[in-house]
Amino acid sequence: MSVQRIEEELAARLVAKLKDTGLVATVYTAGEYAQVEEQSQVHPAAAVIYNGYRPGDEVGQGIQQAVEFEFLVVLVTRNASDFATGGGARDDVSPIFDALLPAVIGWRPPIEGAGFPSPFRLAQASGAQVSDAGFAYWPVAFTIRRSYRGSN
Repeated sequence: MSVQRIEEELAARLVAKLKDTGLVATVYTAGEYAQVEEQSQVHPAAAVIYNGYRPGDEVGQGIQQAVEFEFLVVLVTRNASDFATGGGARDDVSPIFDALLPAVIGWRPPIEGAGFPSPFRLAQASGAQVSDAGFAYWPVAFTIRRSYRGSN
């Protein structure tokens, strides 16, 4: 299992559920998105970004331990009607957000042998940000857990 593989599977899922249905113009992986300058980014868009991990429950004094991986799906919109507050961008993001949640919550990436005991779950994320260029960024966080067994 690799974080990159989960990111790729999640991005592919969003292509099928958001891009192919016309809700977003593109879906970026973190590496792709890091290379895009703000003014030239395609929008509306979704960017899949690994956001770290948290240790979970352990069994047998640390012999087996769960790890919760977090991914952000940052929805990017831009609407010239209200750059200062992002009001127009807020209207634009609503149908994307409404399609994103059922596309990811409860879904398990089809990674052979990865052993994910839990599907993706919604997690808390920070609020939206609006840039001086009028782009609004809406982070939505999801977590997925996997258990690892140590060796002696």
